[in-house]
Amino acid sequence: MSTDAAPKRADALRNRERVVAAAAAVFGERGIEASVPDVAARAGVGKATVYRSFPTKEHLIAAILIDKMEAFEARARELLDEPDAWTALHELMSEKAVEHCLDRTLAAALQAGASPDLLAEGRRRMWGAVEALMDRAKAQGTMRESATSADVRVLWGGATRMLTADDVADPDEWRRYAGLVLDALRA
Repeated sequence: MSTDAAPKRADALRNRERVVAAAAAVFGERGIEASVPDVAARAGVGKATVYRSFPTKEHLIAAILIDKMEAFEARARELLDEPDAWTALHELMSEKAVEHCLDRTLAAALQAGASPDLLAEGRRRMWGAVEALMDRAKAQGTMRESATSADVRVLWGGATRMLTADDVADPDEWRRYAGLVLDALRA
């Protein structure tokens, strides 16, 4: 299932991009409880324009999450070129921890169970990129052979839920917990 109908006109594509950027900003500031009219106002378009590209608010949230997962995947793949995979994995998780701290859209939406069917492909690709980085760390002897991306997902998911529930707003604390998660998987 796709998150939206592919826009065919240049103006429709520009509107879609503006809506996604506005939604990312609004949800990042106010949480996923913010309304579609709030997003439309920020994008400078009407609600109908939003709903032409995104039939539901869930589809709009999914589009933001897919963008975030694609950025995560791209960064993981970029770090595959680093000579020390363990350091690269720490760098990736540290960067993403700070992003989670500053913008809770991803954590809140995933915790709320947002669109698992809409996100399946993006999630598979993102964690596949992390797994490739982990495979390099295993080959270099710095990560447990038995470690999987599911282990990182479960440990990090638990940490993000608690940090979010405790309203921890210090990026250094988020980085610290990302490091602890990875250290649990060190060889």
